[in-house]
Amino acid sequence: MSDNGLIRLQDVHFTYLGRRALFTGIDLHLNAGDLLGIVGANGSGKTTLLHILVGLLRPQRGTINAFGRTIQSPGDYHQLRQKIGFLFQDSEDQLFCPTVAEDVAFGPLNLGKSRAEALAIVEQTLERLGLSTLAGRISYELSGGEKRLVALATALAMQPEVLLLDEPTSGLDPRSKRELVEHLARIGGTQLIASHDMEFVRSSCRRVILLDAGRIVAEGPTDEILGVEDLMLRHGLEVPHSLVAEGAIALDHHHGAGPSHGHGHAATHERRGHT
Repeated sequence: MSDNGLIRLQDVHFTYLGRRALFTGIDLHLNAGDLLGIVGANGSGKTTLLHILVGLLRPQRGTINAFGRTIQSPGDYHQLRQKIGFLFQDSEDQLFCPTVAEDVAFGPLNLGKSRAEALAIVEQTLERLGLSTLAGRISYELSGGEKRLVALATALAMQPEVLLLDEPTSGLDPRSKRELVEHLARIGGTQLIASHDMEFVRSSCRRVILLDAGRIVAEGPTDEILGVEDLMLRHGLEVPHSLVAEGAIALDHHHGAGPSHGHGHAATHERRGHT
């Protein structure tokens, strides 16, 4: 791995029981400071890839290297999850304590923090996200946007080195999406975001990989991938409206103008026949 490499999947194969193979040799590199988006139509493998990265699913073949070590044993996966904050696609999967403060304290307490330390982390985390007034609220009574931000708080309270977010804008109204974009920009660090929301990905990610049927079919700078109309359409997606409005799309990635740089550079990022 490179000096700033945090996580690397190499030749990973994964098949759900009784189904055809999803991943048949996928590679992924995540470097420190990356703001990386994973885009693809439903069923392309976005959530599965995140679950493999965080150890919720185990590949049948391949190598996972993370934070300078090869991840193999249950102990390795336990240590891995202490360094990765994970935002589930459904906030209900993440909020199960009576109050917001207890939900946010759950992770630090399970990491061995004292109650006083955990409460200090709760206070700091909720303040960071502008959620201090929700501390005593009952979690299941929150609005969808509030639940999403509280779920993010539970991940941040673990003080992770990497943040993984699975469809973070699911169920959010436009205002809540804008707030989430602003929060993630302030948080910074290393983020891997799986989403079908192209506007959100464009606002939040510097680089993207495009998945289709378990294969990485293209990768590169965000606008250079999302702005290639025929590439996006071919894999079940659409160019973000903001790129269309800017007149910066490439209608044909072999011959059109590049979406950000005025040339056909986007074509070099498409991967053919590679899994």
